[in-house]
Amino acid sequence: MTAEPIDFRRQYTVAEFAALPEDNSARYELEEGHLVVSPRPSNAHTKVIFRLCEQIEAQLPADLTTMSEVDVDLQLSVPVVRIPDIVVVPAILEDAKRMVTAADVVLVIEVISPGSVRTDTKVKPLEYADAGIPSMWLIDQDRPVSATILTSIDGEYEESQRAEHRFSVLEPLPLTIDLDKLRRSPDRG
Repeated sequence: MTAEPIDFRRQYTVAEFAALPEDNSARYELEEGHLVVSPRPSNAHTKVIFRLCEQIEAQLPADLTTMSEVDVDLQLSVPVVRIPDIVVVPAILEDAKRMVTAADVVLVIEVISPGSVRTDTKVKPLEYADAGIPSMWLIDQDRPVSATILTSIDGEYEESQRAEHRFSVLEPLPLTIDLDKLRRSPDRG
């Protein structure tokens, strides 16, 4: 039995999106019911994600974990499924499934990609805030690596902090991040 071909002209529900076959060559997201394709992250981007996950995991309580490359159903009035670079979710979901819901997400993190600056910095923050995710970090991997911390106030994100080198937050949970450790020095790659 062969899988149905993907039709980029039609609208999908979240359930139909979840039933699509895996494709290792591209990343599919659902934007207002329409499939959107983006390339896989670069090696440098992936390393930043990995190093950030390591720092966060070391500080999380046992009932929370980080996940990357996971579909998140934003549960909006129109079907939207995003693949954030990192989410912090209850640890019980770690092995559960390919998709989690916005209600499960404690913190969402996007590492800004050169090819998706507008989506990462404008579109996704609006969607994540509408979905009720309490906190979002935007990590700019250009040197010096910097972070913009967004906190939901009355259903909209407000910038609560901008940092280079190192930052600490208390909400949605206490974390301290060394941004300098996310990128190696130029002589070390």
